[in-house]
Amino acid sequence: MGKNETDEAITDSRAGRVTRVGSVGELLAELNTDDDIPGGEMLTPFDPAEALTTVEAISAFLAEAEITADPAYIEHARAVAARAKAMHGIK
Repeated sequence: MGKNETDEAITDSRAGRVTRVGSVGELLAELNTDDDIPGGEMLTPFDPAEALTTVEAISAFLAEAEITADPAYIEHARAVAARAKAMHGIK
């Protein structure tokens, strides 16, 4: 279902006109199709550790994480930094 069809379905639903009925499984399967993604391409994973190639980059990354004051994010950032150091041979 494209954006126009989705907008029409929402309008119909708000007006009390149900034009399409399916099971939850059918609806989820339709939502998981990639036909609405420009070019039909799926996103690829991104590993920030690959971009952290210097001590300075790692330090800046960790400093930005500390600014958030979010313990879970800081812990995640430290794990990423450790992975980057191991990946790039940084001590």
